[in-house]
Amino acid sequence: MIEPSSPALDLPAADAQALPGPSRSDRVFLRALPFFARHGVYEAEQELGQRFIVDADWWLDTRPAAWADDAGLTVSYQEVYGHIRAVVEDEPVHLIETLAERIATRLLDHFPAIEQVRVVVHKPGAPITGVFGDVGVEIIRTR
Repeated sequence: MIEPSSPALDLPAADAQALPGPSRSDRVFLRALPFFARHGVYEAEQELGQRFIVDADWWLDTRPAAWADDAGLTVSYQEVYGHIRAVVEDEPVHLIETLAERIATRLLDHFPAIEQVRVVVHKPGAPITGVFGDVGVEIIRTR
């Protein structure tokens, strides 16, 4: 990450002084990422598989990237997508809570600039007797 005093930013001194510490004010997100996987408690879920939909938000200070207009100074959507996909398509787990936790942990581990992450895992085909619109889990993890 570029330091506030870096000439690449070319910021007024007052703006550069506003940079210290985590901001948690800037949120980047990916929505409705569809995956097919074999997660679930029941044997049929593990054998047949089903759809899972993932939403992810991450908080970081986007000002250095914005001021420099440099994608290399932020977290790449494509890289985040790749990490989410790798976790969802990895070894099956019983609980969507476990899946969400693994996604959040991986994003925080691989992207030091991320201060906080929110992961939602939807399980539209959950084996529930009855009519429902959505089933899922939402977690928020902070560094």
